[in-house]
Amino acid sequence: MKFKKSTLALFATLASSAANADTILGVDITAGAWQPTYNGEIFELSSVDDYSKENNTFVQLALEHPFSPLPNVMLANSKIESVGESGFNKLDLSHTDATFYYEVLDNWVNLDLGLTARYFDGSYDGYVWLGNFSYSDPTFQGVVPMIYGSARFDLPLTGWSIIAQGNATQYDLDRFVDFTAKVRWDFLPAGDLAIEAGYRTLTIDSTEFDSLSLHIDAKGPYLGLNFHM
Repeated sequence: MKFKKSTLALFATLASSAANADTILGVDITAGAWQPTYNGEIFELSSVDDYSKENNTFVQLALEHPFSPLPNVMLANSKIESVGESGFNKLDLSHTDATFYYEVLDNWVNLDLGLTARYFDGSYDGYVWLGNFSYSDPTFQGVVPMIYGSARFDLPLTGWSIIAQGNATQYDLDRFVDFTAKVRWDFLPAGDLAIEAGYRTLTIDSTEFDSLSLHIDAKGPYLGLNFHM
C-alpha cells in the first residue's frame, strides 16, 4: 500500500508540473515577411527611393521564466535586402537582436522593458558618387545598443490583441529607431497559434557607424504567424 500511495503521489506531482509548465517557461515564436518601401540617401548622394520592394523575412523567439532577478531573453533576426532600379546597386541591412527584458505588467495590459544588442551584418554593393564615379563596397557591421519596449493590450473574450513594439537609440550623430504596430488574432487557441498583421518602420541616420553612411527610412506592412505556450 505504501508503494502504491507513493506512486500515485508521484504521478499527481508530474501531472501538476505538466499542467503548470507554462508558468515555468513561456515560449513565443513569430515568423513572417515584411515588404518595405525605401526613401533616403547613401553617402548623402545616392538615393534609395527607387529600391525594390522585397519580401524580407524575420523570425523572433522569446523565452520567459519565473525567476524575477534574471531578465527574459528574446532573439530575433531580420533579413533585409533590396536592389536599386538599375540592378547594379544592392543594399543589405540584415541584423540580429539579443534582447534582455523584464515584464513590468502581466495581465490584460502587458508591458515589457529592457535592452537590446543589435548586430548589423550589412553592406552596400554598387556605384556611388564620391568626387568621381567609382565603385565601392562599404560595410555596415557592428553592434548597436538600444532601448527595448513592448506593450500588448488584450481585448477580453475576443482572441484579439493590439501590440506596439520598438527599439531605439541615439548617440553622437547616429540614430536608430525600429517600431512596429500590429494586431494579433488567436485563431486557434487550443493549438496556441495566432496570426499577426502590422506595419514596421526602420529609421537609420548613421555617419559614424562603420564605413557606410546612411540616412534611410524603410517602412511597410508585414504578416506573420505566431506560436505561444
